[in-house]
Amino acid sequence: MTGLDYKCSNLSIREQFAVTKEIIGKILAGFKDKGAGGCVVISTCNRMELYTSIQEACNLQLSKILCATLSKDFSEYGAYFMEREGEQVMEHLCRVASGLDSQIMGDDQIITQVREALELSRNQNCTDGYIETMFNMSIHAAKAIKTKVLANSLGTSSVPGKTVEKIKTMRNLAGQNALVIGNGRIGRMVSELLLRENMNVTVTLRSHKRDTVQIPEQANVISYDERYKEIEKADIAVSATASPHLTLSKNEMSKLKQLPKIIVDLAVPRDVEPSIKSLPGVTLLTIDDISGGERHLPPESISITESIIAEHIAKYKQWLLFKENKNKHSGWHLPMFFCIFQVWKLGRYWRI
Repeated sequence: MTGLDYKCSNLSIREQFAVTKEIIGKILAGFKDKGAGGCVVISTCNRMELYTSIQEACNLQLSKILCATLSKDFSEYGAYFMEREGEQVMEHLCRVASGLDSQIMGDDQIITQVREALELSRNQNCTDGYIETMFNMSIHAAKAIKTKVLANSLGTSSVPGKTVEKIKTMRNLAGQNALVIGNGRIGRMVSELLLRENMNVTVTLRSHKRDTVQIPEQANVISYDERYKEIEKADIAVSATASPHLTLSKNEMSKLKQLPKIIVDLAVPRDVEPSIKSLPGVTLLTIDDISGGERHLPPESISITESIIAEHIAKYKQWLLFKENKNKHSGWHLPMFFCIFQVWKLGRYWRI
């Protein structure tokens, strides 16, 4: 695997590598054409990573090819990439899927994002047995870590939750006006949490999505095109879209008579023009401002986590051994009880 994340790259770098589903399809197809057996791309606000299964004889320079596919100069960005191979890949994926490797430790959204990344690759016919099994076992490990460790060790573990917590430290929310731009998963959750704080919440909605999007019942709804008019009334504004274009520009904001005291940009690439923070009276927060701050697990929780990851890596090795033996011999040359036992023990991972 190869990729970059928040540990080695700031927001300005990460947003250069934020990719849409359409671009992910291009990446997957390109690596399949170059000899990868299977591949998956995980793209979130914290990271962009490529996972591949390749034959040892197939010498693919993953980071260079990935940069070239995205029209990025490897000499400029190569230092931000981290490559792993063999057992290290699955160990890392277990940590990613469980949220252990997120800016917000235990991030509630990441396991769904990993599952969706696998599904997208599968729909593009870009997975193989190695990728499918590793991802499914890693997701299974992540679920065990969340249940046995993180559920009892951490507080709020979601971007929307941390966003509202952060805003509450800066001003009282009850009775205030909030504008939420974006009605995807993150935007919807932020709206619901702000409503629980007794705020007056208005949500933007693009006309072509009017019949396909769920909006919290208590929220007001306006057209996305009316956002600048509405933001003059807002004390707080949150933008969380998947748009490649700015939702709020400094030029337009500087024309307004009144501005929100707090603007939160949860998008990667960014929704809000960074120079807006220079406008008088405005505090602009990014995803890194919201997600910052370390949280550590107690030693006993770390021990349980390491044990869960090691257990699932061992099971993946068992699957590899079984697959190699199967390839060398016909199934009837293996002891029948061994075949049945392995299929029974491993089959549950395919039903996650």
